[in-house]
Amino acid sequence: MADVAELIASMSTGLDKCRKIAVERVFRPRNIMAFIAVVAAGLTIAEMAIYPAQLLATTVLSVVHVACVLAMPWKPRPMAMAVAVTFMACCLLPDTGGSSLLFGTFLAVAVLGLYAKSWTGWLWPIVICVVRWTKFVADGIGVDGYATLLMVFVGLYAVGRTLSWRDAAGRAERDRLRYEQARQRLESMRRDQLAASRIHDAVTNNLAYMAMRLDYERSRETDTERIAMLDDLHRRAIDTLGEVRTVIDMLDGDDTGDGNVADGNGGRNFDRNSDENAANTDVNIGDNAAGDTVNTVDSARPDSFAERIRNEMTRGDQYLARLGFSGDSTLVDVRLLIDDPLPDGRAERLDEVVALLRELYTNIAVHGDRAGTYKVVVRRNVDTLIVDQVNDIATHSPLPDKPHSGKGLSLHRDRFATLGGTIHTSAEDGTWILHATMPLAKHAA
Repeated sequence: MADVAELIASMSTGLDKCRKIAVERVFRPRNIMAFIAVVAAGLTIAEMAIYPAQLLATTVLSVVHVACVLAMPWKPRPMAMAVAVTFMACCLLPDTGGSSLLFGTFLAVAVLGLYAKSWTGWLWPIVICVVRWTKFVADGIGVDGYATLLMVFVGLYAVGRTLSWRDAAGRAERDRLRYEQARQRLESMRRDQLAASRIHDAVTNNLAYMAMRLDYERSRETDTERIAMLDDLHRRAIDTLGEVRTVIDMLDGDDTGDGNVADGNGGRNFDRNSDENAANTDVNIGDNAAGDTVNTVDSARPDSFAERIRNEMTRGDQYLARLGFSGDSTLVDVRLLIDDPLPDGRAERLDEVVALLRELYTNIAVHGDRAGTYKVVVRRNVDTLIVDQVNDIATHSPLPDKPHSGKGLSLHRDRFATLGGTIHTSAEDGTWILHATMPLAKHAA
């Protein structure tokens, strides 16, 4: 019994779908107009047979009139004009016989109203009424005999205009819905990109630093059991980092979810002939060697931008020093920034600059040469923040088993571009160079 009930329900659903499809196809505007046109043409032909024309010109115009009526569903506006013109031409002929041509003209007037492009379209029913009125006057018919007919012409044009306005309102509503859907898709993509950037900055930082510290501690350990434990922790950190990479790739629109894409430069992609090409690196460190937690975008932060930059630079230098790197970071023109609280409308830009600094220190740790040096400089002009980074590129990565997604600088480059900034990178003679700018004021869209 259950199977029979399911079969009946399935058949009922199928019949409903077929009925809806049939109704949609049958009651399309063109099909409705075609049906009315066929009826009007048929009535006109019947009138031509019952009341034959006395003049050849009337017969020719009537045939052209019928042909234009039948073609009206495919070329509405030009054919409706042709129908109206043939009707007025017949009215001006001194012929007491022939068809009235009213049925096709009624449809033509309504169509002219439906497809009118400006207020001048109202001239059509007015001119038709004037021409028909002259015919009535020439035939000696009183005003009572044709007033209603003239009002019908104007009324049909008004009906066409009403339908046109309704269609325009429907199109505007559909366009609004499409715009809203597109806006929601763009907003969803923006949120996904921001989430990918936040995950990249807030999760992979600790994992990358953990892996590097575990690797460093293992190199100094002599106890077999502790080496095994450190190897296990290192492997789990790398595996988790790979899973996080997959999530970041999916949020960033890479459906393959392959978080282990590496290139020949340890995750950095560049064009030696152009600093316009993207340098796509990987992770950023969040905790320093002493276990201090780095301030994220949503955490409590110092009152001034200069203090935030100095703190980030101090932590970055400490990370790299404990990993065996030599170099320093500099904040230019501290006097102008020391008492500069975070202004409204600029916090997002300043947060992104701080996040970029974390990325740069991690990139130095992962891709830099410990035997070389590095330099990070942040300076502020009147209306622009500028970040410059230089470091020697390592021949062999200190973390060869770390998964590379190529998303690090790519995500920050997208964020900078959204906020009106730029990031340019290049590699020359074994030296990595980065130059980034971020306007303090909102850029024009």
